Amino acid sequence: MGLKIIMVICTFPILPIIYIVLLFISDEKNGMQFGVTLWEGAKDSQQMQEIRKMYKKELNLYSLGCFLLFCLTLLPKHSSLLITAQMIWMFFTIFILYVPFVRANSRTKEQKREYKVSFTKEEETDKVFVDVTAALAEKPKLFRKSLFWGSVFTFLPVLVEYVFYYLCYHPKSPDLWICELTLLSVAVATLFFPLFVFYLERQQTSVITCNSQINLQLSRVRKYHLSKYCMLMTWLTGAFNWGLLFTLHLSSRWFLWATIGISLVFAGVSIVFTFHCWNNIEKVKKIYLGQEPLLKDSDEYWIWGLFYYNKNDNRSMVENRVGIGVTGNMAKPKIKYTVILTMVVLFLSMFWICGWIILEEFTPISISYEADMLTVTHWKKEYQIKNVDIKEVTLLEEEPEISRRKGTEMQNLKKGDFYSSTERKDLKVCFNPQEPPFLMVEKKDGTWYLLGGNHEQETRDIWQYLQEIKTP
Repeated sequence: MGLKIIMVICTFPILPIIYIVLLFISDEKNGMQFGVTLWEGAKDSQQMQEIRKMYKKELNLYSLGCFLLFCLTLLPKHSSLLITAQMIWMFFTIFILYVPFVRANSRTKEQKREYKVSFTKEEETDKVFVDVTAALAEKPKLFRKSLFWGSVFTFLPVLVEYVFYYLCYHPKSPDLWICELTLLSVAVATLFFPLFVFYLERQQTSVITCNSQINLQLSRVRKYHLSKYCMLMTWLTGAFNWGLLFTLHLSSRWFLWATIGISLVFAGVSIVFTFHCWNNIEKVKKIYLGQEPLLKDSDEYWIWGLFYYNKNDNRSMVENRVGIGVTGNMAKPKIKYTVILTMVVLFLSMFWICGWIILEEFTPISISYEADMLTVTHWKKEYQIKNVDIKEVTLLEEEPEISRRKGTEMQNLKKGDFYSSTERKDLKVCFNPQEPPFLMVEKKDGTWYLLGGNHEQETRDIWQYLQEIKTP
C-alpha cells in the first residue's frame, strides 16, 4: 500500500500538469494558434471556434482516459508490475495528451488552405531574413555572477557530504559513494542553466516584424526573462541539493517521505517560476506587437506546430512557436541525431529498468550446500560462504526488524546491505520474506548474513546439516 501511495504522489501530477500546459499553449497569441499563423478574420471565425471547441472536448476525453488507465495501473499486487505499469503510463500520457493539439494543428492548417489566405502580402521565399540592425546591437551579459555563485552553491553539498558523512555517520545511512553520486548528479544537471544562458546570449535576434526596434526590444526582454529564470532555477536546484544532503542522513522511517516532500516543493516552485517567466514574455509580446504585422508566414517549416524543420535556415536552435524556450532545427544532422539518440536511450533505459525489476521479483531464490560451500542464488550467485569461514549459524522462524541501506526491498524479496536496529549490526541479506525460516550466518571475520530460499524444508535441512558438521 505504501508503494502505491508513493507512486500516486510521484507520477499522477504529470497528468494535471500536462493538461494545464496544453490549455495554455492552445490560446491565441500574437496572431498564432495551435502553432499556425492565423489568416485575416480567422480569430473570430466560426471555423476556428469549432476547432477550439473540438480541441477542448478531445483534450478532456483523452485526459479522462489517462486517468482511468492510471487507476488500472494501481491494481497489480507485485511491486515490479506496479512500477512497470506506472512508467509505461507516464510515457503514454505524455505522448497521447499531445494528440488533440496535433489534430487541432492539422484542422487549422486545412482551414487555412481552404480559404487560401496568406497572412503576409510579401513574396514567398525560402530564405531566412536577418535583421542586420538588430543583429549588430550589443548583446547584454545577464546574471553571470548570480549564475556562477548559484552553481557554486549547488556543488557545495558534494564537498560538505564528504566531511559530514564521517562526522555524523549513521549506520542506516547509504554508503558514501551513493550519497556523493546522488548529490553530484543534481549539481551537474544544474550546469544546464548557465550553459543555456551562454547560448542565449549568442543567439541571433529573431526577425518578427519589419521594425528593427521592435525585434531588438522583444529579443532583449525575452533574453532577460529567460536568463532570470535560469538564475532562479540554479539557486532553487542548489537549495534542493542541500535538502537532499539533509534527507540522506535521516532515519529510514523518514528518509523516503522527506525526499518526496522536498521533491514536490521543488517541482511546485519550478512550475511557478516557469509560468511566471512565460507570462511576462507573452505580456511584452502583446504590448509591442499590437497591430504590427508579422514579417512572414513560416507554417511550412513547423511540423504539428511543435518541431522546426528548415534546411535553408543556418540556425541550429530557434524560438518555440508554442510555449516557452527554444527548439532545435531538425533539418540539422547534429540536432536530428541527438534527438534520435536521446529517445533511443530513454526508451531502452525504461525497458531495461522494468525488465530488471521484474527479473528481480519473479526469479526464485535458492539456497544450497555443496562442496563445503553455502551458496545463495537469485538470478545469479549472490553469496558464497565456505564452511571453514562460518563461525555460527542460527535458524530464525521470523524475519528480524531490518532497514535497507542499499539494495532491493520488495514484498517477496530483500537483497543487498541492510541494518538491524535490534542487533545493531550490518547484514548482507538475500531472502524471500514470505518464505520463513531464515539463516543468520556469522563469519569468522565478523560479517553477518541473513539468508533464505523459496522452500522451507530446504532451508531447515541445510541448517540441520551445518549443525551436525559443526558439532564435534
